[in-house]
Amino acid sequence: MPILMKPRSVPLLMAAALIAGACAAVPSGPSVVALPGSQKTLDQFLGDDHNCRQFAQGRIGGASSQGASNAAASSPAAGAGNVSDSGYGAQDQYDAAYIQCMYASGHRVPVYGQMLAAPPVTPPANYKPNSPPPAPPGAAH
Repeated sequence: MPILMKPRSVPLLMAAALIAGACAAVPSGPSVVALPGSQKTLDQFLGDDHNCRQFAQGRIGGASSQGASNAAASSPAAGAGNVSDSGYGAQDQYDAAYIQCMYASGHRVPVYGQMLAAPPVTPPANYKPNSPPPAPPGAAH
C-alpha cells in the first residue's frame, strides 16, 4: 500500500532537504590541478603539495597550517585576513589558498581570466587585391 503524504508535508520536506544540503562540507583536497615547476623534482612537488594542503586547510579553519612551507607563509595569502569572510564557499577558499601556496613554492597553477581576441587585421592603405570586386546584384555582365 503506498504511503500518502499530506499536501503541507511536501513543502516542509523540501525545506528540510534544502537546509540539509546547505551545510557545507569541509573540502578533502583541491579541485584544481597544479603541476611541478620546471626546476622542481617530483619529491619536491609532493612535499610542497602536502604542505600547501595543510596551509589551505588552516585557511578555511580546519587543521593547523603550522606545517606550511616558509614560501607559503610569506605569500600574500598569509598576510591577508581570514578568507572565510570573503563570501566564497569553503572549496573556493581552499582552492585559492592552495593555488597561492603552490605558486609561492614555484609550481605551475591554473590562471583564470578572459581570453582577449586580437583586433581584426586591416589591410595596408596601398593594398590592391588581384581580382576586381564582384559586380553588384542586378548589374549587366
